Amino acid sequence: MTSHQLIDLCVVALYMAAITAYGIYVAKGAGKSTEHYFLGGRNLGWFVVGASIFSSNISTTQFMSGSGLAHRIGVAAINNDLIGGLLLGLSAMLMIPMYIKSRLFTVPEFLERRYNRTARLLFSWTYVLQNVMSTPTGFYIGGLAVLGVFGFDPKYLSLACIIVGVTIGSFSIMGGMTSIAKTDAVQIFLLIGGGLIVAILGVHRAGGLMALHGAMGATHFNLLLPRGTDMPWTALPGIALHSCYFAFASVHIVQKALAAKDQHHAQCGMLFAGGLKLLAIPLFAIPGIVAAKLYPDAVGDATYAFLVRDLLPVGVSGLMMAGLISALMATADSGVVALGSVIALDIYPTMTKKPDDKKAIKLGRWVAGMVIAFGVLAAPYAQNLGPIYPFILRLSGFAFMPVGVCFVFGRFSRRVNHQGALACLVSGVILGFAYVIFTSLPPLKVLLPAWFGALHFYEILPAFFALLTATLFGVSWLTPAPTEEKLAGLQPQGRPQLTGAENRPFWQRFQTWFAMFLGVVGLCYVVF
Repeated sequence: MTSHQLIDLCVVALYMAAITAYGIYVAKGAGKSTEHYFLGGRNLGWFVVGASIFSSNISTTQFMSGSGLAHRIGVAAINNDLIGGLLLGLSAMLMIPMYIKSRLFTVPEFLERRYNRTARLLFSWTYVLQNVMSTPTGFYIGGLAVLGVFGFDPKYLSLACIIVGVTIGSFSIMGGMTSIAKTDAVQIFLLIGGGLIVAILGVHRAGGLMALHGAMGATHFNLLLPRGTDMPWTALPGIALHSCYFAFASVHIVQKALAAKDQHHAQCGMLFAGGLKLLAIPLFAIPGIVAAKLYPDAVGDATYAFLVRDLLPVGVSGLMMAGLISALMATADSGVVALGSVIALDIYPTMTKKPDDKKAIKLGRWVAGMVIAFGVLAAPYAQNLGPIYPFILRLSGFAFMPVGVCFVFGRFSRRVNHQGALACLVSGVILGFAYVIFTSLPPLKVLLPAWFGALHFYEILPAFFALLTATLFGVSWLTPAPTEEKLAGLQPQGRPQLTGAENRPFWQRFQTWFAMFLGVVGLCYVVF
């Protein structure tokens, strides 16, 4: 081990020890009720909500695989982030007020109130299955980052995953939502700061931004690419549909908005997270483009680690490594606590006549621990899936499209009913998982028609959405309309609530910042 590696390892070790100690410290009292453990006592401010959403959404996978994709296609690699940020803002405007006023406790609870308990359970079990399938990929890419930055042999991948898994589990399982939200709010500074340092030093090494644009502008500075590329312009409708699920119904995102103090903090937190996603340009796209200029032969998910190892001086590379680990931790801890909440609050109550808070929290902690253990053990096998980022997008896009359809039309249509929702969920989940399996495993890919296999998965997603929408409305129209009692299940609970925006000046209001955010997103597509 070189002195450079030793110093960086010490920096990473100190960071992991510090964040673990902080997470355990803020975990005090988290287990006294399910509301405190899974929703942080509904007392989170907009900054903590937004920082935690952003940290859990911007993972090590995007630093590694996102930059690897940008190495090939440039800024078009961050279309998901720009459109995803836009949908977070739309969710804050259209969905969050209804969730907060209805006092939803969990995201799947919406489906029970709007449709029936079976719909809630179908979503819950689908979420469990998808979460378990995707957890190893997060640990794999995190371990790859550790080994790549330090130049360690791949045989140490399992050890790197174990260390990260133990760190995450030590505070997220103990403290629940409070611990993960508050540690995410701290880690965001390291995550963003380290990423910006890499981008700045990379641009400097490349001769400056103008020189970089002059060399790569024709191929790597276009957001809209033609068909046949890894992210064609025809994929944008599919990206928007995919982002609808994440912004409107994803447990590990929306659950944090449910933990906000009031509607104002929930909306502004969601919008803050959407605004931070604009940083995808310097955090992921620019490093990938720099690497394409400096190291044209660098390939795959190791591109970002190669860049960090070559550009950053001793100690600073350790901080960047800590930043990558913080990104992994923020995503993994949110995922396991969200999964624990679904098991404890959506599935467990259906299995017992007398649900108990303490038993629910204990069950949630056990599930979180088991998922972390599984993710660590299965991580080395994730390399067989090919590029990780496209796999995760494909899995979440097709597995949860039926859920997104039921949420969107359940919110805005009074005619869809539980029969239509069940038909949509069952057929959609089966077809979605079948598509992911057949397009991910090489022995099954050859069974697909050549024309079908040539389509980008985001080009297929709108057709999948249309099929699911037709199923939802078709079955609903063939069966009785929902009762007024069922439609009233999502009305404000108890006394009228204040939103928290009363008497605030215009520059503090959600609407003002949302208008500015729309302008910035539009400007990005004009410039690029």
